[in-house]
Amino acid sequence: MEQEGIQLSIITVNLNNAKGLSNTLESVLAQLNPAVEFIVIDGGSVDESLALINGVASKLSYWVSEKDSGIYAAMNKGIKHARGSYLLFLNSGDTLVSDQRLDELLSLLQDAPDLLSCCIRVERDGMEDELRSPIKKFSLQTILLNSLPHQSTCIKRSLFLKHGLYDESLRIAADWDFWLRLTRHPVRYKQSELVLSRMEKEGLGANMNDHHYQERLLIFERFSKDLKPNFFSLRLIYRNRRLLYWLFRKTLKKGTLKKHG
Repeated sequence: MEQEGIQLSIITVNLNNAKGLSNTLESVLAQLNPAVEFIVIDGGSVDESLALINGVASKLSYWVSEKDSGIYAAMNKGIKHARGSYLLFLNSGDTLVSDQRLDELLSLLQDAPDLLSCCIRVERDGMEDELRSPIKKFSLQTILLNSLPHQSTCIKRSLFLKHGLYDESLRIAADWDFWLRLTRHPVRYKQSELVLSRMEKEGLGANMNDHHYQERLLIFERFSKDLKPNFFSLRLIYRNRRLLYWLFRKTLKKGTLKKHG
């Protein structure tokens, strides 16, 4: 149940990333106000993370450190303990870009959109951060092409109550799956040029491996069948060419093994 006065719940999940967690804690705690609560879900870290959390525990609305089944199980745990009207997920290592961003964000939320997506800076090795703007339209086509930046998108908590939590059977792309599920329902989407957060490059989704491709293919198959063949389909195939090339190679390899088996 939403507590009067709390507009935004910021949820940070962490596992053995004390350095990143320290940056996230510093970034968020510098801007906390009565309209914002901060929740930290730790997966039973064995580094210095727990000491960091204990050091700021009095400023947290809720925190826990215990083993879980993965990042989305941790996020779901945070959702269940959140009391704000909106949720913002900042994983350990992700930060708000500068002071006053939360005040500006809360002002934008006064229009009560279901989703509010802002700009994000993405860390790049040895280079200047890449600035990414949010998509202009929320639809099946645009989400299949581009998705939304988790760390710069505020989600109305009621959407999780209506349409379900993150799929914990997915390890890497359950946020993409959630956005796609929402495209099947009326959603009031708002995009802003506010540069809200900075995403740490390293993470589960930073490097594409077989598991990542398999998971994305599963989700791609779930939702792309809803599309009608048209020019957009060609763009979609091009945008996902790495995924489809991986599938082609896996299929070809499997056929070769059967032939020589």
